[in-house]
Formats: sequence, structure tokens, C-alpha cells
Amino acid sequence: MSKDPSSPAHSRLWIRGGRVYVPGADPHQPPVVDVVVDGSTIVWVGPVGEAGPAGVVADPGVRTTEIAAAGKLVMPGFVNAHYHSHDLLAKGLFEELPLEIWGLYSLPDNYSRPTIADVRARTLLGALECLRSGITTVQDMLSLFPAEDAYLDTVLDAYDEIGLRVVLSLQVSDVSAKDSIPHWRDTVPPEVMSTIDRPPRSTSSLLDLVENPLKVRETTRSRLSWALGPSGPQRCTRELLEGLADLGERYRLPVVTHLYETKPQAVQARMRYGDHGGSLVRYLEDTGLLGPRLTVAHAIWMSRDEMELLGASGAGAVLNPVSNMKLKSGIPAAAELRAAGVRLALGCDNCSCSDVQSMIQAMKTHCLLQAVSDPEPKPGHSPAVEAIRMATEGGGCALGLDDQVGRIEPGMKADLVILDLDDPAFLPFNSAARQLVYSEVGRSIETVIIDGRIVMHERRVQTIDEEALRREINELGARFRTEFAGVSERNADALSYLTEAHRRSWQTDVGMNRYALFLDK
Repeated sequence: MSKDPSSPAHSRLWIRGGRVYVPGADPHQPPVVDVVVDGSTIVWVGPVGEAGPAGVVADPGVRTTEIAAAGKLVMPGFVNAHYHSHDLLAKGLFEELPLEIWGLYSLPDNYSRPTIADVRARTLLGALECLRSGITTVQDMLSLFPAEDAYLDTVLDAYDEIGLRVVLSLQVSDVSAKDSIPHWRDTVPPEVMSTIDRPPRSTSSLLDLVENPLKVRETTRSRLSWALGPSGPQRCTRELLEGLADLGERYRLPVVTHLYETKPQAVQARMRYGDHGGSLVRYLEDTGLLGPRLTVAHAIWMSRDEMELLGASGAGAVLNPVSNMKLKSGIPAAAELRAAGVRLALGCDNCSCSDVQSMIQAMKTHCLLQAVSDPEPKPGHSPAVEAIRMATEGGGCALGLDDQVGRIEPGMKADLVILDLDDPAFLPFNSAARQLVYSEVGRSIETVIIDGRIVMHERRVQTIDEEALRREINELGARFRTEFAGVSERNADALSYLTEAHRRSWQTDVGMNRYALFLDK
């Protein structure tokens, strides 16, 4: 191959003789074919050695870079459909905590003002981890603190620098924690509440925050697209949700929001949304957000009626099995969601509540959780194939990119991952799908191509100086740990009250159970 495969000067890639995971083919024994990329787009998938359609390969005036892919598996790039980059520095600092408590340690507004360099470094590191695990697209639901243009520009520049495709949404809410989490008002003394709950920003300022970058549209950033990110319906006033629904219509944008991640959220729905039958889904419907452009993250504590309403609307759901276990949130009823017609995708969630950006880990965890939560065998159904679909084209559909990413076929963006089939995970080679999901751990990922550009080759990232970033992060991490200790000390007085609030929600019957309980008779 050419000496500099990452160079933007080349306009064509020819991936020769790999096993290519193409739509409609055998997912266990994918065919050995060639893939030709022209610019950023796949233009040919066909028999080995053929020139393809007239002029696709044989044009002597176009520089072609060849990648020898014999003994390799060529996959569509993974789509991390639910991710937050803002808490990366808190990775590994705590173990399981309920979501409603975890936020006090992870959200950026609990910490001091970062530098521009800090924001760049944490964004790059999260993107690097995604890249190395074969993720080519992320939906970054970013909590921007402070909410200033310089910080947003830094995030966008970092994604541009490393070459990752990103669907960015600014996460917004205008309801305080004490009014959106059940029993906080009942259990937490005012003097303690003042240390953990801050007044929200005004609704109008949040709508301006979201709309201002949309007016620019970032036309020079080819791998950037936008989404709208209400944090969760219970955390947003009707005014904010209706304003976001209007922006979604005007700018034709996807909407991503958290929904029914925890049992307390189901309890809150019953307590505060009686006018909507105790349903956050019906509340979203009433505000104009329920529809095909909506994707909800988690969807664990959702009733069957709500699943059917969500499915009938054309909305989708992103399941995040690793973070859901670490935060004690529960197990989503994936089979029921699928049966209700809800489009499904997978995500890795926050850096501090899953501690890893790996779609391979997410796929395996999803399959294993469904295996233990549904005892009925389903002959002919392949959970591994379904998980791969959720991690690729399912993610593309969730983010409004279904005509661009998630499949290897002509006309799609060239977001590709090449894996080494000589890795022990694939020996003996019995099933590409099953061994990718159940055996692989990320070790075999050799090459990552995004938008037709080789951003990682032979496990070496081509776009950034990893060693320099590593030194920067280690210095930044030491400072963050000191600040984390201060945040932990500040939260200490609140923990017993918040635990009691959580216990009251746990004791409330919401008509369903999403935990596995071992009860002796």
C-alpha cells in the first residue's frame, strides 16, 4: 500500500480480498469481496480483482491506495448512539451508585471552571478510546459548563482533529433536582439541599444556547451534525420541551433524551404527571416531541402501553447495558420493545458510569442480559446478529444518519473497521457475528476508516500525538482527583438523605420489576 494511507490527498481506497460484513449475506461466513471507496463514499462492493463499474477503479488519473485485507474481517464502523464526553476525567473514581446520586460526582457544574486545554484533552481522550474500539460515530450529549462559545468550539475542533464522526447535542434542563427526583424535598434538609442543588438556567437562555450554533450550521465540518438534547422530560418544563420541538421542526433535527432510566423516574411520572396518566411518554407526546425523530436513551422502566405508544410513533431507543448495571438502573425489556416496533440501538453512555467506550462490550453485555432475563428459547433467532445490527445500522437510524452510516454498500459513507482474523478470538473461524460479540475484546481491531480517511492503521492512530495527549491527561487527572476529593467531602452530608429518598422510590410499586431478585421461599 502507499506510504501515507492517512493523507487527505488520496481520493480512492481499494480494500482487497477481505471478508466483508455486507447486508443480506451470511453473517457467520461473510463473503470474500473487494470494497472500493471514492472520496468519502463507498462506490463498489463486488468480486475480488474485478475493476468494478466502468471508471471506478481503472481511472489512471486518480491516486488509489490499496489495502490488502486477506485474512481480515471488514465491518461497518460501530455507532455509539448514546455518549457523554464531559465526565471522562471521573473514569474509575467510584463503583456502583444510583443515578440520582452519581450525578453529584460526575456532572461538570459540580467542579471548577476548566481550561480550554482541559476541555480539548478530555474530548480527545474519549474520542481516542472510541476510535481504538472501532467506533466511528458518536452521539455526544454534552453538558457544557460553562456554556460559552469558546468551549463548544474547542469540542468541535477536537473531534475534527482526531477525525471521529459526531452528532452533537447540548444537554439542557430547566427543572431543579429537588423538583425532578422523587422524595428529595421530603428527605433532604434545606441547608443540605443548598449544597447539592443549583437553580436552573432560564428557559429562554437555554433555547438560545441550543439554537445559536444551529444558525451557523458548521458547513465546513463534514463529519459534524446536530441533535437536540433535552436531558429528560421530568427535568424540563413544558416551555422548554415545546421550544425544542419547534427547533426540531424548523431545523429538521433528531431529538435525543433520557427516558425511564431508573425506577425513581417511573415513580416521578406517577407522582407528577397525573394529567398524562402518569406517563412521561404521553407527556412527550403532548409537547410535540414524540415522533420518528425522537430517540430515547435507556427505556428501562417503561410500561407495555408506553412501549406500544413509543413504537407506534416511529421513535427509537438506545440501550446502554453496561452503565445500566453499574448505576443499578435495571435491565431493559428489549424483546418487548422490539415487539412494540421500537427501533433499537446501543450506546456506551458516560465515561464514569460504564468506564469504557466499547461497543463490543456493549453488544456482549446486551446479549447476556437478554439471555438471563428471558428464559424462553427462540430457535432461529441470533442475538449476536441482532446486537451487531443495533451497534451499526440501528445507531445510524437513531441519529438520523441511516442513509450514511451503518452498512457496507454503495452510496454509504466509508466508515469501516478492519479486524485481524488471525487473532485467537476468531480461531477457529466458525462465525464472524458470534465471535465478534462473544469472543472479541477489541484486540483484533487494526484499521479504522472514517469518511474515506484512514485514521488508524496497523493499530497506530494517524491523526493525533497519543504520547503528548497521554502526558497531558496524566497531569490533568492528578488535579482532577484532588478536586474530586473536595466534591466527595461536600456531598458526604447529603448521602444518608439521598439514600433514604432512593429507598422510598424502591419501595413504591410501579407495576413492573426490572431487577433480578433472588427470593427464597
